Amino acid sequence: MANNGEFLHVVVTPSRDELDFLPALVDSMVSQTLPPSEWVIVSHNSGEEAMSLLEEASEKYNWITIIPVDDLSKRKRGAQIAKLVNLGLSEASSDWAFFSKIDSDMILPEDYFEKIISNFLDSEKLGITSGSCFILSNGRKVIEKVSKDHTRGGLKTYRRSCFDDIGGIRELDGWDGIDNIMAQMEGWDTHSFQDPKAQHQRRTGSHSGLVSGCFESGKFAHAMGYFPPFMLARSLHRMTSKPILIGGFSMFIGYLFSIMSRQKRVNEPEVISFLRKKQKNRLKPW
Repeated sequence: MANNGEFLHVVVTPSRDELDFLPALVDSMVSQTLPPSEWVIVSHNSGEEAMSLLEEASEKYNWITIIPVDDLSKRKRGAQIAKLVNLGLSEASSDWAFFSKIDSDMILPEDYFEKIISNFLDSEKLGITSGSCFILSNGRKVIEKVSKDHTRGGLKTYRRSCFDDIGGIRELDGWDGIDNIMAQMEGWDTHSFQDPKAQHQRRTGSHSGLVSGCFESGKFAHAMGYFPPFMLARSLHRMTSKPILIGGFSMFIGYLFSIMSRQKRVNEPEVISFLRKKQKNRLKPW
């Protein structure tokens, strides 16, 4: 078990045949100035090469555990990821103080967890947090922007008492937005800090193509219960980013598709009401 002081910090990473990304993540994880107590990697339908790489890391570091899952299902974002994360957490030590969900396509700076845990120790009200992400585009760092109170789904850490208050991670599309809202409803702060910065080895939602990723984002917005005028404004804003126009259009079509096909969404009216109140306030002119 890695030495991290007086608390137990568990990290869970869902991974699906990420042979191109895993070596860099493993290197950055084992180089942490404050390494996790346990790192559980849930390997979902991975091939022999990826499994061999993971098993080698597990043999070298006794605080790394691999959980293979072979169910022949297709790759999906959202609820499928939440289910894999919950599986990994169920296999970790139950008396953890902090829990991080880190995606397999991240590269962490060596002081990532040191700074994240320091933020928790500085504020008793901080319930969920994350650093920021950047991608490299033509040799230039481009920050993947989110609102300050939205912690990244691929890069987030929970305080145990906050995690318990919100009832854990919902196995729903949009789970990583729902948990932020529920934490805020319980009086916790959720915050995405500009520092530390992790490198995202591929753009968010780009695995199946950016247009498809935007469509999925629209579906997730419906699952969370987004206020329709806010969703329209968000889609119009997305049209200004690549792919120009079509990305935002695809996002709104995904939202409408979920409404028309009556896709499942969070079945907690108070969560939707809280979220929509926030979104209505953001639509108000200065």
